[in-house]
Amino acid sequence: MKKYLQISALCLVVLAAGIFSSCKDDESGSSSPLIGMSVQLAAADSTVSTRINIDHANRLVTVSLSQEARDLSHVLCTFDLVNGASLYTPSVTNPVEMDLSDVTGVNILTGDNIVCYKIVAEVDSPIKEVKASYGGVEAVTSLDKKSRLINVYFGSDPVDFTQVQVEFVISAISSMVDPTSTNLTMDLSADTTYVKVQNDLVGTATYKMICWNDPSDNNLAIKRSADVEVTDNGGGSYTLNTTGTAPTVSTSMFPVSAGSVVSFSYKATKAIGRPRLSLDVNNKKLQMLGYEMNQADDWTEYAVDLGGVYFDMGSELAPGYPLTLSLGSESGVTIEIKDIQVREKNYEEQMFADNAYYFKFEDGKTGNNLKVNDVTTDEQFLTYKFTPSGTSDPYVSAKSREKAVTINDNQIYFEYKSESPFELQLFWQAVADSWSGRAGYMLPVSDVWVAVHMDWTDQVKSIFTTNPTAGDAGAPFRFDLEDLKDHSGGMIANVPIYVRNLRIGQKSYE
Repeated sequence: MKKYLQISALCLVVLAAGIFSSCKDDESGSSSPLIGMSVQLAAADSTVSTRINIDHANRLVTVSLSQEARDLSHVLCTFDLVNGASLYTPSVTNPVEMDLSDVTGVNILTGDNIVCYKIVAEVDSPIKEVKASYGGVEAVTSLDKKSRLINVYFGSDPVDFTQVQVEFVISAISSMVDPTSTNLTMDLSADTTYVKVQNDLVGTATYKMICWNDPSDNNLAIKRSADVEVTDNGGGSYTLNTTGTAPTVSTSMFPVSAGSVVSFSYKATKAIGRPRLSLDVNNKKLQMLGYEMNQADDWTEYAVDLGGVYFDMGSELAPGYPLTLSLGSESGVTIEIKDIQVREKNYEEQMFADNAYYFKFEDGKTGNNLKVNDVTTDEQFLTYKFTPSGTSDPYVSAKSREKAVTINDNQIYFEYKSESPFELQLFWQAVADSWSGRAGYMLPVSDVWVAVHMDWTDQVKSIFTTNPTAGDAGAPFRFDLEDLKDHSGGMIANVPIYVRNLRIGQKSYE
């Protein structure tokens, strides 16, 4: 079967021969000889609906598909032509089997003229493109056709979100429902605006539309809350009084390019445990449990690196997100919070991360009732799966240390996911008389990554007092998992525990 470019070349040959002039009408033929077209897809695509649109002005036939087709290489096409017209290529027969997996075309002989139509088969998107501007400033817009999310981002330019000029480019088989126009001024000041489009294939399609710009002074504003009374103190400071058992606050949106460290300062009348940091409360890939927020009478710095969350999402990341913070499970707690940001690591934070010692394990190594597998996909996020084969003292040794660690390297950091609660224990030189100490508390089951920080200043000091050479290079750490239990409290085995970025170093920003 000849492709459209080949067919176009044929038209040029015919033109050179003086038979016809560039798909131009004459007295002996029709300028629009194609009345209609129908297609019969392969059996594998019996659930795919189609609509045909013929644009005579541009000589374009669009075969709109309701979903991705498995096989477009063998499509039976029937062309309805004006009286006296006939297919010239790809075949003189009608119907004809065609390959619509790529741009193709058909030439129709009408009188002494040949008219060329390009044929394109594509999944129809009710809205194909969105443009937005304010005061002559063009927004950066993106359209996620799968999730039907329209993102409108104005950067740092000041914008009156109630007066945004919007243009919708819709497909040929679509029509606007709400709003009714494709080009209008819209009020996009709400957190979410919904747009409805009627489509011949899918019926009414609803799109979620968000419009935003950069945070003022780099600080995020608290926009929404549940089970929390929020008092805006000005200058990026808020007082939060929890009124229910699931207190949460959500901020204005921030651009992904702003960085991955969530940071703020807080005071709290009671400890609230680990806040859940969510960029999307419906997507666990975009959630993480942070370090614990303790009772604090004075301003306390808090920061968690969401770099791993960004990495897990990869190309699926949207241009921007709001930040949602869960704040424990108790009412009657007063929390003061200020300077909420999502930012890049500063110099000190990056230095501490770079200078830490990162544990490395041999892929497939088996210790005592514990096997480790290296599941790292990026060297910035060393990730291991630990699978206990029994519950009696499961442990495995790491690779020998490549560099020495010192008495000042007394802070443990890592992230984990696990279907079993466990307690971490580290042996400094993989011998029982030189162990660094247990975590002191159980780490609970979690299906999202949990950020863990353990201050082992006293344990490490004791080790170096007893053995000044304990941190020399060449010796391995031993990694122990203690008190593995199932959901009913019984001992459990063969449930994997995932750990990444396990490191020991000086106290960092966390």
